[in-house]
Amino acid sequence: GVMGDDRTYDYTLALRGVTTSDFMTADFARIPYDVLEKASVRIVNEVKNINRICYDITSKPPATIEWE
Repeated sequence: GVMGDDRTYDYTLALRGVTTSDFMTADFARIPYDVLEKASVRIVNEVKNINRICYDITSKPPATIEWE
C-alpha cells in the first residue's frame, strides 16, 4: 500500500461479520457500505501496521465462522 508519499508493506485486516442461529450454518452480515467505509478509514488511521481492510462475504459452509 501507500501511506502519504511512502510505499508500505504493512498488514491486511479481514473483517468477518456473520448472522447465525445455531453456529452450524451462517451467512455473512450485510453491513451497509457507509459503515464499512467508516470502519476501514478509522482502522487504517488508528491501528499501527494495518494498511488494508477486507470484508469476508463467504457463508458457512464452505467457510468456518472463525478464520483459520
